[in-house]
Amino acid sequence: MTTAVGIGRLSRSASRIVGKAASGFHLLRIEAYSQTKKVTAVKNINSTDFSIGGYSWRLKYYPNGRDVSSANPHDYISLYLMLHGYDKANLQAQYKLSILDQAGNVAYGLPAKTDIFKSSVDDDDTKEQISCGHERFIRKEDLERREDLIKDDCVTFRCDVGGFTELKTLPLAREDSDQDDDDAADDDQFGLKPPEHRGYSSGRRGRRRRPDDKEFVHWCLAQKRLG
Repeated sequence: MTTAVGIGRLSRSASRIVGKAASGFHLLRIEAYSQTKKVTAVKNINSTDFSIGGYSWRLKYYPNGRDVSSANPHDYISLYLMLHGYDKANLQAQYKLSILDQAGNVAYGLPAKTDIFKSSVDDDDTKEQISCGHERFIRKEDLERREDLIKDDCVTFRCDVGGFTELKTLPLAREDSDQDDDDAADDDQFGLKPPEHRGYSSGRRGRRRRPDDKEFVHWCLAQKRLG
C-alpha cells in the first residue's frame, strides 16, 4: 500500500504477542480458625482476589463443607479455586491445594488436578462450573490434632496454579506519521532502542534520515524474542 500524493506518509507500527508458561501461588492464612467453624454449612469465606497468568482468582474456604446433601458435611473442610471476574471465559488450568506447617513447608495436600474453569462476573456457585476444588479437602478432626498444621488458632492454606500459557500483546515499534524526516530520533527511532549497525545516512543538520519501509520491517524482524 502506497501513500497518496498530497496526503503525507503513512504511520508505521508493529506489535508482538508474547507467550510464557503461567505459574504462581497464593497463601490464605486463617487467623481465627475456631471462629470460622461457626459459619453454617454451604457458606464460604473468600480470599482476596489474586492474579496469576493474567487472570484473577480467589480461594473459597468452606469451614463446614460446601455440600449439605453429602454424608456428614460438617466433618470436612471444603476448599475451592475460582476464576473470577470474566464473562463466559473457559480456561484449562492445573492447581494444587495444600496446608503449610509452621516452617512454611507443605505438610498436607491432595494431588494436583487439571480442570476447566468457567468464569462468572458474580459469585454464584449455583451456575456453571465457575470453581473447582475438593469437597472433602481435609477432615476437621485430622487437622485439629496435628500441631504442625494448626497453632495459636491459625492455619495457612497454599494454592498453586499453572498449566496454561499467559499471552500478552506488547508494542514492538512505532513511528508517528507527522514526524519530519530530519527530526527522527537518533537512538529511539521506532519507540525501542535500535540495533547498533543500522547504516542510516545523515540528513540536514547531521540528523539521520528516515528509514524506508523495508528497513523498518527488517529492524522489527531483527528484534530478540521475549520470554
